[in-house]
Formats: sequence, structure tokens, C-alpha cells
Amino acid sequence: MQERADYMFSKPQILGLIPARGGSRGLPGKNIRPLMGTPLIAHTIEKAKRSSLIDRLVVLTDGEEIRSVARAYGAEVPFIRPAEISTADSHAFQAYKYTLMELARREGYRPDILCVMLCTTPFRSTEDIDRCLRKMIETGCDWCFTVNPMEHHPYRAVKVEGDRMYPFFDISRDVMWANRQELPMAYRFNGGVIAGRCEHILAHDEYNIDNGAFKHVDVRCVMMSEENALDIDNLTDFEFVELQMQKRGLR
Repeated sequence: MQERADYMFSKPQILGLIPARGGSRGLPGKNIRPLMGTPLIAHTIEKAKRSSLIDRLVVLTDGEEIRSVARAYGAEVPFIRPAEISTADSHAFQAYKYTLMELARREGYRPDILCVMLCTTPFRSTEDIDRCLRKMIETGCDWCFTVNPMEHHPYRAVKVEGDRMYPFFDISRDVMWANRQELPMAYRFNGGVIAGRCEHILAHDEYNIDNGAFKHVDVRCVMMSEENALDIDNLTDFEFVELQMQKRGLR
């Protein structure tokens, strides 16, 4: 308990990380594509730089073009992401761990908390970032994610085999076909903020979060509006987000 209490009342060293892989199946060049005249990645860099709690901001990318843009907007890009963890099938957790290990190896830099922000969630606000980090600091929790209500309830999910459809979950028909307001609220974590204690990232090869072996891990969340959680995967998403920015009078 003493270790947890010390963590709660001292300001931890917080590293902000924006992973930005060059390849994209849904929309090539997405991370530096201009959104309202500003490269997509720059929207996240600018929000992160305004955070009162992030001590250092790093972009991890596999491309020189993204590296150049990130540096122009004030982020550090101390090294290039290796090809073996930059494929479409690579897990994001590999990038988190690689960043921490490389910074420790090259500089002896060892932050306490890693705050990951995906640049495909451009509406995430600086306040969203700081609310997550304050919760990490004040509670001493292991992880904190931004979440928002799911757009479609998971009980409606189905499996498809050929042209046959089957319910995804083994639930009774009265539950599956209940009115939405009768179902328990369901939320999803989004790319706004994924904050975790670095000791967990370095000790594991994937998030140490589940309802089995890691059910004791203290995972918290902060609510993010559905509008701020809009995510960009393809051109349709990009155009929709740009339209929303225009409607809100944002650049």
C-alpha cells in the first residue's frame, strides 16, 4: 500500500506517444493527409502539446515523410519504427514496448506512464487527455482509457458463414431482441487516450487486461463524447470528420 500511496501523491514522469505507421489499407497516406488544411497527425500533436501533464511527446513512425511532418509540428521523432513491427498485422502494443525499450537503451530515459494517442481520433481534446492522466495520478491505477457508448450494441453481433447468419453470443432470444433501452449499457475504448504504467508494458507482450489471469489489474476509464471519439479508417470517415469540423467551425 505504501508504494501505491507514494505513486498517488508524486507527479510521475509521463511520456506521450503518437504511433503513426506509414502504410494504411483503408486510406494510403492517411496520417499526413490534410484535414482542414492541417496534416491529420498534427491535430493530435497540437492537442498533446497543450496538455499540462505530458512531459515529453514522441512520434513513432516507419516513414521519413511522417517524421518530417511530426517534427515540423513540434514532436520528437528520435528513431524510426522497425519494419518488423510496422506491418498491417503488427499489434500496437509492440510499438509501445519498443519505444520504451529504445528510449531506455539510447538515453536511459524511463518514464512512469505512457500516454498513447492515436492520430486517427482528431477530435479528442486536451481535456480528454488530462482527465485520463489525472485519474492515473490520483488513483494510482494501472491503466486508464477513454471510452464512449457503443454505436451498436454488441448483443446484436452475428457470425456469418457463407450466407448463413448466427448470433455471436450465446444469449436467449428475449435478450438479443430486447429494445435497446432495455439492454445494459455497453461502451468501447477508442483511440483518444490509452494510458498505462510503463512497468506493465515492459513486463508483457500484450495488454495485461482480461477477466481471467489479470482480473486484479486496476483498469479505469473516463467518458469521452461520441463526437470526440469519431475515428478515421477510410476515405468516407475522413470526409465525414472534415464535414463535422466545418460544421463546428474548427480548423
